[in-house]
Amino acid sequence: MFEVRFSNQAEKAINKSDSKLKKRLKNLFEKLKQNPVPVREFDLRKIAGEEDTYRIRLSSFRTTYTVYWEQKIIRVTKIKRRKESTYKR
Repeated sequence: MFEVRFSNQAEKAINKSDSKLKKRLKNLFEKLKQNPVPVREFDLRKIAGEEDTYRIRLSSFRTTYTVYWEQKIIRVTKIKRRKESTYKR
């Protein structure tokens, strides 16, 4: 079983989020403890150019995390809301 740790930025984002999102995030983190790369359950992508770093999409939010396989630690680095303007050039 893996241990989930949070960066300061991720903790702040969790504390500021509404109860519905907190519930979804808690569910996500519980699943990550069992399986750090739950491809079948979530919209998960590996971050290009990074080693063992992934992002999971939960509706309009993106959670970015790194897996340290040897230490069995998952470090959540970002939880950020994506807007329509995020992908416009």
